[in-house]
Amino acid sequence: MHRVLLLTASFGAGHNQAAYAVQEALKDRGASAEVVDYVSLLNPALRSFAKFSLIQGVQKAPGLYGLFYKSMSRLEPDSPLQRYVNHIGITRIQDYIDLFAPDIIASTFPTPMGVVGELRRHGTVRVPNVSIVTDYTAHRQWYHEYSDHYFVATDEVRRDLEHFGVQPQKIDVFGIPLRRKFSADAVNFLRSHRTELILQLGLSPSVPIVLLMGGGSGVLGDAPEWETFIQNSELQYLIVCGQNRRLERRFAQLKSDRVRVYGFTSEIDRLMAAADVIVTKPGGLTLTESMAIGIPMVLFKPIPGQEEINADFAVRAGVAVRAQHAEEAQAFLDRVTREPAILEEMRRAAHRVPVLGAAEHIADRLLHLADGIVATPLQAYPSELQMT
Repeated sequence: MHRVLLLTASFGAGHNQAAYAVQEALKDRGASAEVVDYVSLLNPALRSFAKFSLIQGVQKAPGLYGLFYKSMSRLEPDSPLQRYVNHIGITRIQDYIDLFAPDIIASTFPTPMGVVGELRRHGTVRVPNVSIVTDYTAHRQWYHEYSDHYFVATDEVRRDLEHFGVQPQKIDVFGIPLRRKFSADAVNFLRSHRTELILQLGLSPSVPIVLLMGGGSGVLGDAPEWETFIQNSELQYLIVCGQNRRLERRFAQLKSDRVRVYGFTSEIDRLMAAADVIVTKPGGLTLTESMAIGIPMVLFKPIPGQEEINADFAVRAGVAVRAQHAEEAQAFLDRVTREPAILEEMRRAAHRVPVLGAAEHIADRLLHLADGIVATPLQAYPSELQMT
């Protein structure tokens, strides 16, 4: 039985969901697959600082986050800062690898991939180190000379990696992996039972339904504007607040029979299938799930960096529009209420984007790679290198 270690990072849910999708497919194939949150392996102070900095950057200073994103993408692989990043948590990752003894390691976040790459470079890890890119762009942090293979969403991402120096034969364009609930069979079932889903939610199948997704750092950060719009709208709303309990309580006070409010939910596939349009942040997994369901998107305030590039991809594909302010999103919702053909064309465009089957293809390829040999030479680990 093959043993596969899947490293992720809990900066948002997307990286984790991609790892769980591949885990499902691997287990279907009889493999042992373990998902480990790299962030949980860091010391508590560093873990808290990293999460706080990311959340504050996205919420309070998206422009600064964009500058940080661009500056990190310009780092040379052998620069002192890049070498430091590639050693964050290296001892704890090595300990976990020694404990689990995987045949192959795959990462859905670049930092643990870089750490494993350093362990590969120095010979203390001798199994393939694989990258699963979960956005519609590849940041330079994904490049490491000891990453043995890459799974990416599109040819454009493949070209990004080739520009950084990755050999073409090390890249497979399979798409972004989705969990089984977004498979073709599952999606077809949801579509065929859409009226029943809507009735189960206590809503009307004859009135358009808007799915609002995102906590304080996303769509619902503009809560007062949305409250006013919803109260004056004839549309129906599914509002997902995630872990933000304050926002959940606030929207629950609307007390409208046209509104359903959720905190964290594991049934986002059912809500997407019931809705006519989704207003959301453009994370790679959310975009891919929405396209799998076939739901048009309003992409709200993409932050500079991967969100902007994800949004560009979705808009070019004809499955989404951008909105920098709540008023823009609301104007689009008003428009499609009068012109439903707009949403129908966006739905057709979503069905033309090939997003299904990536998890299964990745699982098959991982098991194939686990049976092979690594592509780069191994060397001894220098005793003077300090791991932190």
